[in-house]
Amino acid sequence: MSDRLFSDSVQYQAVLANLEKNNGQIKCAICGKNLVSKSECHFDHIIAYAKGGKSTLDNCQILCTACNLSKSDKELHDFMMEEKAKRFMAGIAVDTDLSSIPTTEQASTDSKKTTKERFDSIVGAFIKKNGDIKKVDFTRDKNGLPSIAYVKKYYGSMNELKLAFGLKADIIWDRERIWDTLVEYSKTNPEFKQADLTKANGLPSLPCILSYFPEYKNFSDVKNALGLALNYELWSKERVIIACRKYLETHSKITLKDLRKENGLPTAKVIYNFYGSMQKFQEEIGSDISKPQQFVSKEELLKTAKEITERYGATFTDRAAFLEIFPYSQSVIISRFGSFDVFVKATKITIIKNKKAKYTKQEVDESILSYLKEGNPIPSSAKQLSSLYLPSSSTILRFYDDWKEPFVIFLKMIDITSK
Repeated sequence: MSDRLFSDSVQYQAVLANLEKNNGQIKCAICGKNLVSKSECHFDHIIAYAKGGKSTLDNCQILCTACNLSKSDKELHDFMMEEKAKRFMAGIAVDTDLSSIPTTEQASTDSKKTTKERFDSIVGAFIKKNGDIKKVDFTRDKNGLPSIAYVKKYYGSMNELKLAFGLKADIIWDRERIWDTLVEYSKTNPEFKQADLTKANGLPSLPCILSYFPEYKNFSDVKNALGLALNYELWSKERVIIACRKYLETHSKITLKDLRKENGLPTAKVIYNFYGSMQKFQEEIGSDISKPQQFVSKEELLKTAKEITERYGATFTDRAAFLEIFPYSQSVIISRFGSFDVFVKATKITIIKNKKAKYTKQEVDESILSYLKEGNPIPSSAKQLSSLYLPSSSTILRFYDDWKEPFVIFLKMIDITSK
């Protein structure tokens, strides 16, 4: 994702903040116009990106098309003034007649010079040089294209623009079409990878999929939901029941740890998609019911860990050796402490072979959420993260555009839910 673009999570939080501020309505931050769909909205940098503004939640506002164009025109005027100042300070001759620099009002009038004819000329030249044009091309300064707002103004949509210039229109995706396409593709390409999500394969991009399926956080979630984690076959509820009851012929219970490919069982994701909880799943297939663990407190985990270390000692060869005798799952530990490493430090357990695997996005998010829910402030610098037992800035940047971004998002969520 370009650093200039706001991530989906930032856009989502900006919409939430706008709804909260305007009593359940989305309104333009400048003129107050009601906006009823995302196609009418522009996620705008309050401090312009060209002036160092970051693509973060605290620098994001929602504008209508008219206000976005007006703001862009003003920024163009400011840019021209700054460029002239730079030339002057560098000893380069500039026009002495200040009237050659448009005023803000003139800049607004000059913007009308980006007529449809001029717009078509610029876009046509770009297409001739590159062979195609995409929405993201309008956000890259180096391309010299007009604002994306002019696409809507003159053509209504990118597809209409493409058709007008003799290009093949993109597929119009919706939730049902995306899912049907993925299912059909997976039947003939059961081992397909994220890199296969291309227009050439007739597939939507991953950001497109995640925008229509917010319940999924990454490509692994999508594959699991398709049932591809198990022999790359699609799981139906009927197949789940047959496989699980066969497993119960030699076992009294199916737990989260049992839901693995080598056991001939679906993944936990498939189970939760169909049943919502392990207890409902176990009840339907006739398994012994596990004790619900979602209510286990951090204090109970610490107490249990103390009992374990008093009985077996505080040193274990690896994580698996500890979890083998610990009565609660690793997911419960992570949900209470943010990460397994934080739990180890809190309980003074020593894991000899404790090479940390890569953090998942869930571990990163839960670690930050747990930290903020305890009333802690956002760290002042990335250097503080390790001393606070938080994921490193490089780890956070695998999933976010800025290491502070998830802290800002989750702090806002906590503030909203606590009201």
